[in-house]
Amino acid sequence: MPKVNLYATFRDLVGQGQVQVEGRTVGEVLQALIQAYPALREELFEGEELAERVSVFLEGRDVRYLNGLATPLAEEATLDLFPPVAGGAFAQRFGALPPWLLERYLLEWGGRKLEEGVYALSGATVRFAEAEPLRVGSLSISQLGVEVEGEEAEAWFQRIQMAAARGGG
Repeated sequence: MPKVNLYATFRDLVGQGQVQVEGRTVGEVLQALIQAYPALREELFEGEELAERVSVFLEGRDVRYLNGLATPLAEEATLDLFPPVAGGAFAQRFGALPPWLLERYLLEWGGRKLEEGVYALSGATVRFAEAEPLRVGSLSISQLGVEVEGEEAEAWFQRIQMAAARGGG
């Protein structure tokens, strides 16, 4: 059954960061998600079309550049749903960035651990969790989903991106 990772306001609407939903295409999975969580309909769709402001990724690829809502899904597929990120929320998956390394960076930058995978920085909160590895043939690359929210989110997110590029991802 496909997995759906929900970020920022989508996670808040559903009450959890990941759900499993039946469906053989992106559209079927999103419809099943809306059936289970009706508040998502107006967030995800404009009429019958996926809202432009929403980003839906299948294994790290924007479904708009695949077959859109008709994109077929394997049983073990992972979708990532990102709401609009204007005004203080940024999210991305980083390949090969281990959680321990991100934790080290956050602590070095003065971060304070609030709970597992959640750190407070000056003006921002960082949440991270291991995501489904990216698999290409026999190659498997670990993935770390990172979300930064708050008034200083953009600056901290850029710093995390730079650190990931240098040391982990």
